[in-house]
Amino acid sequence: MTWARARSAGRDISAAASPTTAAARSGRDARVDSLRGLLLVIMTLDHLGGPLYAITYSPLGYVTAAEGFVFLSGYMFALAYALRAPSMPVLLTKSLRRAGLIYRYHVALLALLVGLTWLMPRLAAYWHLGGASDHPVTWPLLSIALINQPSYFDILPMYVIFVLTTPLAALGFARGRGHIVLLVSVGIWALGSLVNPTASLTAQLDGDFRPGHFNLLCWQLLWVAGLALGYYREPVKRLIARLSPALWLALILFLGAIFLARHGIVTLGVSAAAPAVDSTHMGWLRMLDTLGLLLLTGGMLSYVRRDARIGWLAYLGRASIQVFAFQIVLVYLDMGIGFRITALGGPGLYIVYSLLCVMSLTVPAFLHHRRL
Repeated sequence: MTWARARSAGRDISAAASPTTAAARSGRDARVDSLRGLLLVIMTLDHLGGPLYAITYSPLGYVTAAEGFVFLSGYMFALAYALRAPSMPVLLTKSLRRAGLIYRYHVALLALLVGLTWLMPRLAAYWHLGGASDHPVTWPLLSIALINQPSYFDILPMYVIFVLTTPLAALGFARGRGHIVLLVSVGIWALGSLVNPTASLTAQLDGDFRPGHFNLLCWQLLWVAGLALGYYREPVKRLIARLSPALWLALILFLGAIFLARHGIVTLGVSAAAPAVDSTHMGWLRMLDTLGLLLLTGGMLSYVRRDARIGWLAYLGRASIQVFAFQIVLVYLDMGIGFRITALGGPGLYIVYSLLCVMSLTVPAFLHHRRL
């Protein structure tokens, strides 16, 4: 059945998801923009390290800002693109354009940093980009092909793949097969515990090639879950409203136990290095922790108006790709100067420096909004 036939049969995207008309029209949720901005700030501090890292890195359990950012990006893609596309060809075009934009940022960043190492070879050691000079042909080609992923260059390739495959999931939602889409996604996540496609490819290469931190087969489940929330936003909202106090209490107790285990206050028989909480493959306990925190956040947001925002954070969140790309440059520059700042003024000066870096995220957001 084609997309058009699904629409004529009353099973198009809108009908399958039962979204509100306003949600489909606006395509944005100011609360989510604010959350994405907050997660961008947290990821920047996590990547910079230093004293603030101890506060911002997975403080609530075995969950980092990256998990929430991937989930919310899938949710916003559903609202801003998938639900607004009148046909499958339109959605394919929008997805290709969005993936192309992300890919261009990825390649531009690679070209910038590798170019700087050619001009100043000492930077290659600081940035761990020696493979670019050791393998001047293979390394760039595999990086452009999204197989070789240097440090911090693994999230944008992941987004490219997720955006390109979203129309297939959208077709399942359009045909009223959302449950099958989710079951397939769970199956792929389970398969990811056995197979890491990029790691398998780079393992065959002799040299400084990296597969990236994230296993795409596992992390796609968060993206698909975000898409599903976008499609079924109203039914999920009603379901959350009907949850009993006992279920909320059970959820809070579960998350509380994970929180205490994460900080070593209690022992649940799970170490920080256990497969159940592994970040690369999104171990089952880490996934449950992530989904539990997202459910709790959704419950709290149900009491907040959809147009409510935290101005500066929402401003960053509406330029998420640009801000994220900029913070990659910040983190690479920090590899060469961060330790010097710590040696010069100790932890206090590094905190000030980290906060200035965070404030500088306004620059790419400003340039993006100004261009628009």
